Amino acid sequence: MRYLGMHQQPHDHWLEVMNQSKYRKYASDRYNEGPLIDELETRIAALLGKPDAMFFNKGVTCQLAALKVHCKQHNQVMLHPQSHIVQDEQDAYQALMGLEGVLVGQMDQPITLEDVQSTNQGVAVLVIELPLRRAGFKLPTWQQLLQLRQWCNEHQVIMHLDGARLWESANYYGLAWASIANLFDSVYVSLYKGLGGMSGAVLAGNAEFLTQCAVWRERLGSNMWSACPALITALHGMDQNLHHISSWVNRAKEIAKALQGIEGLIVDPPQTNGFQVKTAGNIYQLNNRLKALSTQLEISPCKPFAAIPNSKLLYTEIQVGAQHSDIKTYELVQFFKQLTAAT
Repeated sequence: MRYLGMHQQPHDHWLEVMNQSKYRKYASDRYNEGPLIDELETRIAALLGKPDAMFFNKGVTCQLAALKVHCKQHNQVMLHPQSHIVQDEQDAYQALMGLEGVLVGQMDQPITLEDVQSTNQGVAVLVIELPLRRAGFKLPTWQQLLQLRQWCNEHQVIMHLDGARLWESANYYGLAWASIANLFDSVYVSLYKGLGGMSGAVLAGNAEFLTQCAVWRERLGSNMWSACPALITALHGMDQNLHHISSWVNRAKEIAKALQGIEGLIVDPPQTNGFQVKTAGNIYQLNNRLKALSTQLEISPCKPFAAIPNSKLLYTEIQVGAQHSDIKTYELVQFFKQLTAAT
């Protein structure tokens, strides 16, 4: 099977990466200490222009720790209703950390200044997800981000970046990762999406903030005896993939442009390496056809289709990753022509 974007790798893949990596010769890590940890944290901090950085085994615990430390005076967190923290973590920030969500923003658009001004409820931290994946990998404009930063300054609100896909977002702004991260008091980045590591996350900010987060990292069960597979594959991914990510965004734009000519298909213009494709039809028939075509043509271009609330349309996500060149654009056009013709 050929894959356009991120996908589950077999065990042999990870064993091969680790066996061939120069990082396998580093001394072992133990309880989040060691040369692999130091190398990873130092490099991420430099890329983001932050004083310090801290490894976590998972992004959920990374952001839980960050939000808990930020919420000293108030326990309210301002979030988009479509954000990952709200949609995909079983309300962990509320159930485990005792925090309260203040949800603002339109369902299909990133948070704007008008959104944060719409509530007079005091909050400790504003979380911005770049891009807002569930809204179709949407990004606010640079001017909108500057406005949000100014609002946070005026209201003594901390601005935290859910940057799981920050690496993939910088192309849209034409800026370095550090220039974007500079707007935020703290930044979380993923090690396994664009970078292609096995797992893990890094939280960046000032030393005092991270020292307090370290306590919560241990309380949340993230002080692991060893995390060497995640560390080795993350460093390997930084070497192999980081400088290619902007070309993935360009490929996404090429694919989207080619798909826009297919009747019955609505294609969002990509702002990152991911975008949504929408169509009408029976969801069961469409996904059965999608599975059959993928098996027949041995390509996996997208996720299964899902329903859009309050709409007759269905949507899927297309993401471009490290192995995207294995699938040609004309193959994708033929694939979606066959898919929509059958619905």
